[in-house]
Amino acid sequence: MRRLLMLGMLSLAAAACGPSRAEVEVDWTFGGLSCADAGVDRIEFSIAGETLSPDHFSCKQAMVGASLGSFVNGNYQLTVSGFDVAGNLVYQTTQTIQVRGTRLNQFPIDLPQVAQVTGDVTLHWTFGGKSCAAAGIPIVHVSVDNQVITDGNTADLPCSSGGIDGTTITPLSQGQHSFDLVGVDSAGNARFALNGFLVTVAAGQNTIASPDLAPAAPTTASANLTWTFDGKSCAAATVDQVTIFVDPDAAGNGGTNAGTVPCNTSGTDGASVDGLTRGTHSFAIQGIHTALDGAHLLYRTHNPPSRFFEIGLITDLSVSAESPP
Repeated sequence: MRRLLMLGMLSLAAAACGPSRAEVEVDWTFGGLSCADAGVDRIEFSIAGETLSPDHFSCKQAMVGASLGSFVNGNYQLTVSGFDVAGNLVYQTTQTIQVRGTRLNQFPIDLPQVAQVTGDVTLHWTFGGKSCAAAGIPIVHVSVDNQVITDGNTADLPCSSGGIDGTTITPLSQGQHSFDLVGVDSAGNARFALNGFLVTVAAGQNTIASPDLAPAAPTTASANLTWTFDGKSCAAATVDQVTIFVDPDAAGNGGTNAGTVPCNTSGTDGASVDGLTRGTHSFAIQGIHTALDGAHLLYRTHNPPSRFFEIGLITDLSVSAESPP
């Protein structure tokens, strides 16, 4: 269990006759559970009127809480939010905390679950205008917002069920979602594909859509990686280059070197990895700072995250790296 120190843009020193200050620590649970048990992947927090850096951590980095730094005595409005691996807000609370005295102030906060407003999507698909049977497609692979959809323990969704070509995906949060679909023949080869099919979900309703997949033959899967370094951005962590490793061991060592890329590309801290085989893959990164005297390794992944990948689909994955202990 790790509790991290967060230093905001707050002076940590006070004049001899200045106002009293105290260290502030927040310990969090989510409906009485740890972030891991509650399905929380990322924790964000803010204090009204204050600038905090960093202002978020992954669950693995700060499972039980964080030290926020030193604050002048007074009342502060603190907001803590928990997001799942798909980026959905699942827990949140805003509370007023009272900082008093000069000793450590500890605040246990239990976040309530956010009521989710959801709907369903029913897809009636065709393949170049043909039915599942006419196109020779028994299986369809689907991802929503770059997350592979599974039916039980498999991503093989039946192309036709109960005499109807298609499937229903539920629940989905209200708003727009992006679908990628791949039609697979009986030999396991991808024969049709459609990427970026947009559907807007209405709360409490079943939205019907009719994607038509075009002939295509993708042979690999792709990962869309984003990363942080002790919860910090590339710029804040002074990382300019990142080396990516595919399928390292459980401690983040070894694996296939997928190359070294700029830490930030077009405003995004992350990069894509193509050419992946079908199945589960894990990822580790190394954060590098380039100086006049050469490259310096500042951060490395200690707990590689993994996801299941399907041919022709892109899967999002967040990877964190930590400084040496």
